[in-house]
Amino acid sequence: MVALRKLYVGAILILVVLVAGCIETTTNTSSSSSSTSTHSTETYSEQTPITWTVFDKDLKLDSQYYIGSPIQIKRTSTIKITLTILDNAESISYIGIIPASALETWKENKESATYTFITHHVKDGTYTTALSPGGYYVVVGYADPLHKTLAQGTEIIKAGEDVGVPIDLSNIVYAENVKATIDIRENFDITLKFMRASEFQIYREGGTPRVIASYKEVESGTYDITNGPPSYWDYLPSDMYYLVLDNTYSVFTKKTVDYTVTGDVVYPARIHLTIKVEETG
Repeated sequence: MVALRKLYVGAILILVVLVAGCIETTTNTSSSSSSTSTHSTETYSEQTPITWTVFDKDLKLDSQYYIGSPIQIKRTSTIKITLTILDNAESISYIGIIPASALETWKENKESATYTFITHHVKDGTYTTALSPGGYYVVVGYADPLHKTLAQGTEIIKAGEDVGVPIDLSNIVYAENVKATIDIRENFDITLKFMRASEFQIYREGGTPRVIASYKEVESGTYDITNGPPSYWDYLPSDMYYLVLDNTYSVFTKKTVDYTVTGDVVYPARIHLTIKVEETG
């Protein structure tokens, strides 16, 4: 009987030890699982791709711009540039991306700079390219020129007189390929001059103006204002100008002149530019 009781007590002790061992094992497994879960979350967070907006504003293109501070790319990324032209242009001469180290070269000579990405004659749309780690600038050119009639009309110039036709180009960035076309109805000739408004005032007061273009006693036809004698300017900067129809050398003959002045004009266009970066690597 005593032996049986000892056996019974021993069995109870063994059962208690086993239960305690099971409880301890369960607790350790739970702790290990929690530790693994925490480590896994931290690793995922470090590798999650980042997307951010670099620029999202209206911009007036009265100059060629580089956008803000350099864009710092830490991992292989995709950059998306979205252009919306608001007015005064149909397309933009270029949008590019240069390494930050090329900025000073770009400022001095846009054509000789190193471009990671560039697209020309850019219309509304989104433009995408991949970038490796490094620092970059987004650069934007002027608007593309628009072909415009700058002045048009008919003047009757009496013998011994002249007429100054005002051409207001004060609201432009520059104009190129400027030409004057004249049709003299009497099939005679006339002298053409083109000058700034400030020089026209000197001319009116009897002084010697600095002319941009001058053609002496010419017949009906088309004449270069830019790239014409004597100045051979490549382009006209923003200013007020005058086309002078000069008949002062004629003693008896009046001239009826139909004139048209045209040019390719770059206006200070307004655009909206959005630049976004998304890490991909």
